[in-house]
Amino acid sequence: MSLDSIWKLDKILLPSSTAIDVITNATIDAGVQNFTERPAGHVSPMFSANQQQRPMVEFSTPQLDQVLSLVTLAGLSASTITCYLKAGSVVGNTARASSAHKKLDIASSCVYWTSLRLPHNGMGEITTRIQAAYDGTNDPFVYTGSVALNGNLSAGNFFGAGPVSINGTALGGVQSITVDSGINMIQAGGESEEFDTFIGIQDSAPVVTIQFLKEYNWSSVGLRGTTLNGTTGLVFYARKYSNKASRVSNATAEHIKFTGLNGVVNPVNTTGQRSSPVSDTIRVHLISGSDSVLPLTLNTASAIS
Repeated sequence: MSLDSIWKLDKILLPSSTAIDVITNATIDAGVQNFTERPAGHVSPMFSANQQQRPMVEFSTPQLDQVLSLVTLAGLSASTITCYLKAGSVVGNTARASSAHKKLDIASSCVYWTSLRLPHNGMGEITTRIQAAYDGTNDPFVYTGSVALNGNLSAGNFFGAGPVSINGTALGGVQSITVDSGINMIQAGGESEEFDTFIGIQDSAPVVTIQFLKEYNWSSVGLRGTTLNGTTGLVFYARKYSNKASRVSNATAEHIKFTGLNGVVNPVNTTGQRSSPVSDTIRVHLISGSDSVLPLTLNTASAIS
């Protein structure tokens, strides 16, 4: 059978009509775990069944503001998420209003982000997972063919690494900022039902790794590390790029501000090659200051100060 059609990624529609239009990669995973058994002494299996299924969607996007406006470090309990697949054509794509496209609806899920990367003068990305659950009626993934696509695509917003400060002192020459959410999930079911009926955040231990062109490790952090002071702590920004221009002004409240007041700063290494500048890398392990505060908070509409 010859290939006569292809499919491409299209937008993911999150709750509150939040559209993810720019997707660098995505995986829609059925999450099947199979078990097979064989009779006594027999070489080949004679029984096979689905042991359990944990359907999941993972995607990466530069639209940090769209994801983070909904999904904090505590995750998001979500309903009615839709993933679209568009039909390609010889001359590009089939018209959005055509009913030639497909979609997957997710009726119940927990949404959380796993990592965030901000390079100097590059395109930042956030990787997000949608862990689908069984709501008692609808399968975790509900497929529909022959649909039109939702609205139009937008250019999206893009961000790079912005300023970083620790305990009120700015770090110069930031080259990259990486955040690992450190989230572990609870996924539970019962009665040998194939799908999980409860999904949630079990715990998180966020870690921020920063590389910069400034001697800081040994003069300020020290071999044993140092402590965030609980008042100014760690502050860093995702700097917004300006479409058809350069950068959004520091004074404009369209950047993303991240704050972690409590934790430990550890040196990772100092590296260099030949006559190139050396770079220091630090790792910040964030903790909560109280049981009512997240270790890392954010503001998706902030000026850079």
